[in-house]
Amino acid sequence: MLDDVDDGSGGAVWARWNETGVQTALLPWCPAGPPEDRACGLFMDHGSVHSWEVIDPTTEAIRRELAKRYPDHFPEYVDDDGD
Repeated sequence: MLDDVDDGSGGAVWARWNETGVQTALLPWCPAGPPEDRACGLFMDHGSVHSWEVIDPTTEAIRRELAKRYPDHFPEYVDDDGD
């Protein structure tokens, strides 16, 4: 996603690559809602899982390191063997 379009159209500008190059396209947001009342952060008809199912490895590594220092703030990692 390059830019969220705040003009009431309900979409964003995305970069789309193919074998000849890149083009920008205004695409509507994915209408999926739950779990936990979070909206999907991808465009409609995306070809993979919803954004809440995507795990960013860098963010996950940072959370694991912070959990070692501040276990009370990250109870979901207390008994995690993900080192």
